[in-house]
Amino acid sequence: MEKVLIVEDSKVFARILIRKIEDELFFDACWASNFEEARYLLDENPDNNRYFVALLDLHLPDSDDGRIVDYVISKGIPAIVFTGDVESDIRDRIWAKKVVDYVSKESPDSLDYLCSLVRRVSLNKFVDILVVDDSQTVRNHLVRLLSAHEFIVHEADDGPLALTVLERHPEIKVVITDYFMPAMDGVELTRRIRRLRRKDEVAVIGISAYGNTILSARFIKNGANDFLNKPFSSEEFYCRVTQNLDMLELIQKLRETAIRDPLTSLYNRRHFFEAAKTLYSRLRRGEETMTLAMLDIDHFKKVNDTYGHGVGDEVLRHVAYGLANRFRGHDVVARLGGEEFCVLAPGLSGPQAMAVFDDLRNSIARSKAKAGKASVGVTISIGICDKPQTSLDAMLAAADAALYKAKRTGRNKVVWAD
Repeated sequence: MEKVLIVEDSKVFARILIRKIEDELFFDACWASNFEEARYLLDENPDNNRYFVALLDLHLPDSDDGRIVDYVISKGIPAIVFTGDVESDIRDRIWAKKVVDYVSKESPDSLDYLCSLVRRVSLNKFVDILVVDDSQTVRNHLVRLLSAHEFIVHEADDGPLALTVLERHPEIKVVITDYFMPAMDGVELTRRIRRLRRKDEVAVIGISAYGNTILSARFIKNGANDFLNKPFSSEEFYCRVTQNLDMLELIQKLRETAIRDPLTSLYNRRHFFEAAKTLYSRLRRGEETMTLAMLDIDHFKKVNDTYGHGVGDEVLRHVAYGLANRFRGHDVVARLGGEEFCVLAPGLSGPQAMAVFDDLRNSIARSKAKAGKASVGVTISIGICDKPQTSLDAMLAAADAALYKAKRTGRNKVVWAD
């Protein structure tokens, strides 16, 4: 498991940090009280990748000059500095070290901000950002800033190349583009990007050394999410990038809420049928194999009657958790209603599908759902179909008939559709 390194001489403050990191973010925290202890931890554990970020006190008993920051960064670990000294000359010296950010110890609210930074760094390694500028010097500067935050960075020196990179890498979440560029300026590039991707899919941040209210308005009116005037401070740059990413994540969470079952967090019935249409079309065209499975909790009414609906809900969550952790990211796992679930698994068929679902059935049967003092064991019956039939409805009906056969012939089994 990845860990957070904390270097802080105050035991009280260190304990507070450890509690917040472990209880709120669910990361392991490792504490050193001075420079020598930190160096020992890092030298004794050369695999420093286990520390994905370090939280560093600027002033330590055996290193009052910020040497710990340089040392940790030299080990390739992103550093967040916390200090009670926020004078401008100290702040400038901190930023010159290419840290992730600095946090003041003076305000209790700063701990929440610190946690948000740790969370952000943990996510950034999965976030792609495209930098577009015809100046190699500017691109290098922006790449260094973004790399310090662990982002995956792509580069382009003009608009046409930027569009090509964006097409090759649809996972890009932020585009940072200069205004004055050959072949295509930043406003036109923004306009072209918006023909391909919505504002809630990709954030565009315009930048320019000749910025004014008119230019910023042009960027915004043509689809940009934000605008920065050059020169800008590293602090402002990071705040703008983070703010735009947080907004994209918030919109994604709202969208997810609309397609998720509130009790189990699996996909809901509506999303299942929307996703099923696309996947079924691929199956019919022979582009991909697919298995559709209908699952049902055995004797679920008896669980509700014996233990109450509160325990019944915990059983549903328990089975849903088993399903969600068994299948891949591109599989569609949904709760259709009541105790009935459905799985669409593209690229899975035949004996392999039988093995996967039988293993799932076994794992559910071996496990216990916990609800207060109650420990409830349940089994599931599964009907599976990997043939396209005449329609999606017919495929569903075939899997449902196989499920009914599993129920009729003893439950706790997987049955193929005829």
